[in-house]
Formats: sequence, structure tokens, C-alpha cells
Amino acid sequence: MSGAEGFVGIDLGGTKIRGILADGEGRILASRLEPTGAGRGSEAVFETLASIAASLVEEGRAAGRLPRSVGVGAPGPLDAERGIILVTENLPFVDFPLGPSLEARLGLPVKLDNDGCAAAMGEYLYGAGRGADPLVYVTASTGIGGGAVIGGRPLRGRGSNALEVGHMTLLPDGPACKCGNRGCAEALASGTAIAARAEEAVLAARSGGRPTSLSSCPRLGAEEVFREAGRGDAVAELIASEALAYLGICVANLATIFDPEIIVIGGGLCRSGERLFEAVRLAVRSRCSKAVSGSLRILPAGLGGDSGALGAAALGHFSPSGAKNDIAEAAH
Repeated sequence: MSGAEGFVGIDLGGTKIRGILADGEGRILASRLEPTGAGRGSEAVFETLASIAASLVEEGRAAGRLPRSVGVGAPGPLDAERGIILVTENLPFVDFPLGPSLEARLGLPVKLDNDGCAAAMGEYLYGAGRGADPLVYVTASTGIGGGAVIGGRPLRGRGSNALEVGHMTLLPDGPACKCGNRGCAEALASGTAIAARAEEAVLAARSGGRPTSLSSCPRLGAEEVFREAGRGDAVAELIASEALAYLGICVANLATIFDPEIIVIGGGLCRSGERLFEAVRLAVRSRCSKAVSGSLRILPAGLGGDSGALGAAALGHFSPSGAKNDIAEAAH
């Protein structure tokens, strides 16, 4: 991104929609954050997203930074070329033409891309992995996703569906995943999986099973599980440690496949702090060859919750193949 233009990026998440207006150096000039409200249906979610995008475009106009395009990072699988979300596990979209619908609303070109791909580019261009090559990004949040940058270009795959990390099989006979498979990383290590395990544990405790302080929590999510584990609850500790062990296996597999310079981890589970990174680094050291793990750095996302939105803004501006030299040069 360069010059005095404005760039709009939208990160469509399972629980939140984050939008930003950025300048050519990746500085955020304005931002919006709204609950996704996935239970309201696809049209309602789209209306929230479109309203965020429209307000940021208008803010750019008012500041003399009229955006030339809008980038949207969304969970897949996608048909990115046609701007269609094919299906999502944590959102109510099926064959939804998000790109064309948003273009009609805004009167601007819209580039739909995988959210993991967008976040990877955000961290490569502006964040913890600035200029690192290869770079792998993993998001551990409501779901689990990922992206990679190789040779200064995002690795997209045929339909922008590369690195659907959450659907890497880790336990062949493990719990069912919403994708139809069993034992996926997302079914074992995501915030949704942790919450499901907590609910099972509370039901078991109420039926005479092992008592847990989770029973007194007004809501059950990953945050509560890690909090109660830190307070010494044995059930919460088991849930947290198992989830982090599976996340570590997932990251170790990616390290073996890509031999990256840096792996960046972002997403809500990072709020559990250094414990997550210790578990992941241990798994990588114990499961990967020293040639891979020896100089590999595993870092928290430098952009926090803005990785996906900033990356989407950049990807919305550059060609689908990432062929413009600017996109690599911007990282150096």
C-alpha cells in the first residue's frame, strides 16, 4: 500500500467483525468492531459487514483518502475468484456471493480472500513476521485457521483454500468436527472445542462425576477454562492442557511441512498468555527435526486483533496472484 490513498480491510470472524481504514504505511486511521451475530442469519451478518465497510469508505472520503478497493478476509472454503463463501462451520453462509453483493452496495471493487491468508500477509507486511520468509500464521480462536507467505506472496491454493489448518486430522477417531471429519484440530484445540469440553465436564459433575469449579461459571468458554485451570481446578487443567497439546501438534506439523523462518500465532486463545507458547514450542522441539526447529521463532501476532483486517486491506489492493512487487517490497 502506498501514497495518500486509503485502504479498507474487513476481518469477518465467528464472533466479531473488525474493519479498518489504513494509510499506505499500514497505519490505522479508523476502525470499527461489531459482534458478528451469526445466529441472526447470513443476510443480517452481511448487513453488519456492509455497514462497517460503508462507514469506513465514507470516513476515507472525508479525509481525502478515497479507497480504491475493499478487502475482506473470511473463513472458508471459498470460491475467491467469484467472491463466494461456499460454506463455513461457524457462520451461517452457504454459497453466499459476498464479494458481488458488497461491490453492488459500495460501488467499489471487493476482493474476498481466506482470513488466514489475510492475517498472514498482515503480519508479514506490518507485524511480528515483517519480511520473514517463509512465514506461517496460525489463528487459534473460535476456530483454527492459517496462512503462509512464501517468496513474498501469499500461498492461496487453487481457490484460496490453502492452509485450512483447522481441518488437519490430528486424531483419526477423535470428536466429530462440523466439517464432517473426525479428530480435526478445530474439534480438539479451538475455543469452541474447549467450551464443549467444559460443558461436558459440568454436566458430568452434576451427575455425580468429578467436581469442578467450572460448574459455578455463568458462562463456559476458553477464557473461563484457562482461568479456573490457573486457580488449580484439576478438570479445567486437563481440558486446557489437552487442547494446547493438540495445538502444539498442529503447529509442529506445519513447521515440518514448510520449514518456516517464523510461525506467528494469533487469535483469542493467545489471551491464555505464555502458557500457550510454551506448549507449542515444546511440541515443536519434541516433534520436529533440529534442522527445522533449531532456529525457528514462534511469536505472538504483532498486530493483535488487527492482523486479518490489515492484511485484507493490502490483499484487496494487490492482484489475486500477489504478483505486484510492491507487496513484497512493502515488508522490507
